[in-house]
Amino acid sequence: MQIRPEQIDPDAAKVVERLHQSKHEAYLVGGCVRDLLLGRKPKDFDVATSAKPNEVRRLFRNCRIIGRRFRLAHIFFGRKIIETSTFRANPRAVEDDQGDRGDGSGKNDLLIRQDNEFGNAVEDARRRDFTINGLFYDIDTGQVIDHVNGLVDLEARLVRTIGDPDIRFREDPVRILRAVKFAARCDLAIEPETYRRMMEHKGEVAKCAQSRVSEEFFRLLRAGAARRSFELLLGTGLLEVLSPDLARALQQEPVDEPGRVRVARFWAYLAAIDRWTISHEATPSDGLLLATLLLPPLRDALHPDSVAFPNLGQLVLQSAQSIVEQLKVSRRDSELARQILLTSRYLFPSSNPQRKRPRLETREFYEDALRLVEIATEAEGSNSALVGRQLLAPEGNAVTVADETLPPELQTHAERPGRRGRRDRRPVQPSAPGRAMEPPAAAPSREATAPARAPDLRSPVFTPIPSLTDLLRPASLRPAFLGTGPFGSRWGARAE
Repeated sequence: MQIRPEQIDPDAAKVVERLHQSKHEAYLVGGCVRDLLLGRKPKDFDVATSAKPNEVRRLFRNCRIIGRRFRLAHIFFGRKIIETSTFRANPRAVEDDQGDRGDGSGKNDLLIRQDNEFGNAVEDARRRDFTINGLFYDIDTGQVIDHVNGLVDLEARLVRTIGDPDIRFREDPVRILRAVKFAARCDLAIEPETYRRMMEHKGEVAKCAQSRVSEEFFRLLRAGAARRSFELLLGTGLLEVLSPDLARALQQEPVDEPGRVRVARFWAYLAAIDRWTISHEATPSDGLLLATLLLPPLRDALHPDSVAFPNLGQLVLQSAQSIVEQLKVSRRDSELARQILLTSRYLFPSSNPQRKRPRLETREFYEDALRLVEIATEAEGSNSALVGRQLLAPEGNAVTVADETLPPELQTHAERPGRRGRRDRRPVQPSAPGRAMEPPAAAPSREATAPARAPDLRSPVFTPIPSLTDLLRPASLRPAFLGTGPFGSRWGARAE
């Protein structure tokens, strides 16, 4: 196993050279060294140095310091980031030297909450999680520096913790998910003692910050090994910790044909997203990954020739709610996934040649929706049994939609029919428990019997521009903050 100079990212080499010129130690470290030794193309290049974060920022104008638990320097080269970390010591060893912290956490709580104890290169290598990630590469000499026997484990293709796995997983239970990620991504086996401790402490993943758990979960899916990662999550029981409902759906043997199709779609979509990620050398967004996980049970409902549900957006929300809550997905990613799923209905091929598609190209989720359709179509192309099938109306007749508008969840306020830019001030009646919310009854009017006109989606909707005379008209002298509410009356009386 050898690393050639032409395999090194030139911007990462520039960072190391400038740190050397300022009399600092600096090495390539971690995943980039591991991947190069395995003959894989690294996703990114990381640097470890003796320079403190503020010293790194003074050397690079294109640098930003991030993190609170673990402070890092991000050096930007366009859209590329060279992550630069300072050599660190094991914070647990420092706490043992200083005695009990007196914060009531006790000696038995090994969870690391602060990790900014600086050290040297040897200490930094030994405080990392797995031996295959503790390798340094010296650009000047072209040598791999191994303080943790990582080269031996790479030769044996093993994932092994540095030090006692019982302690390392209790220090940071997210390392359990990282072990699954490296085993799936690099096609490695997990060392037996490491695996036994993973099973013992997998429930402690709940102790970690949920943002870190969610981030590591999506990293499992975007590395080109999503299917293998899910197989390992299911086999180790980790999926029951992350999402009990999803684990139950995959573990139970489906009793009917639709259930078997949904499970088959799930695995086929994961394999397709792996092929798409590898072939495009792209990083799918968290919203796209979540939409792929949620698509199998919704595929028939999102078929373009299926009956139009009264509230398709509510159906998507109800189907995704439990998984989104259990995975603690951010509101932004869950909303993006919902929009991607609703938009895909208009992008899947339809058997109706008269079907018209609303204008979607300007939507921010349009590109991800195209990718979802591409992934699903590629997976279903190899197995016709997985293709979304047409749903029938209650009376048994298929409903053909000749011209459809966007669901209200995807429309802007001005695009909704009958609004014409005005607010709808009608009170919303609360729905009965367990029933979907129904739209409020419209007030009787002369236009009630007139046919509703669908909005013209072929032309954009513009906000009217006020005239110059309206802008120059003098405003009321009464201050706006006085208002007429419970606070406005008091301040108004005092001002008058």
